[in-house]
Amino acid sequence: MRLNKIFSELSETLDKLDQDREKILKLSRMIIRDCSIAIKNIHRKDFDQYHQKLQNVKKSHNELLDLVNNNPGVFLKHLKTPEQEYAEAVAFYSIISKESLPLPSELNIMPLNYALGLADVIGELRRYALDNIRNSIVKDLNYILENMDDIYTHLFSMDYPSGLTQDLRHKTDQARSIIEKTRGDVSISLQMSDLKKCMQESEKKQP
Repeated sequence: MRLNKIFSELSETLDKLDQDREKILKLSRMIIRDCSIAIKNIHRKDFDQYHQKLQNVKKSHNELLDLVNNNPGVFLKHLKTPEQEYAEAVAFYSIISKESLPLPSELNIMPLNYALGLADVIGELRRYALDNIRNSIVKDLNYILENMDDIYTHLFSMDYPSGLTQDLRHKTDQARSIIEKTRGDVSISLQMSDLKKCMQESEKKQP
């Protein structure tokens, strides 16, 4: 019987898979953590720190892809969350900086994971808009809202079975609720800003 040889080969294969899995999980945690910090840096307008973190993310992502591509049938699922976070951080910065969004292929991110990240960025844009409202910065509020609407429109157009899109539909429904709340906040803020300007102009005209 050759059972010893059979199970020896199986153990070697599983040992290698287990080692790669541990490396993948470690890289995934690093990417998620660094993306979270990078997004905080954007909110704080600390863009130098954002770029430094993003360089770390790119390096970790490339290492992650190398490991996953060795056995994509086993490890492909582990790309979802880190790539989603990576896409969210990059898209958030691009919108705030008024730059073109990079393509998924330019970042080596799976398109579906990229779309899931775009769905999440709507929440960050709401937070950014609310921060601007609190600081009486109204000039970019319509721009932010237009980008939220544009992302939602494209997400909503992805009319495919949930087996293909995973939880994209659920995230799209959440995005719609977030946008409607933000639209109300922005409308009130702009009305108050216009009222304040009118009052200031009226005061200037008084003798």
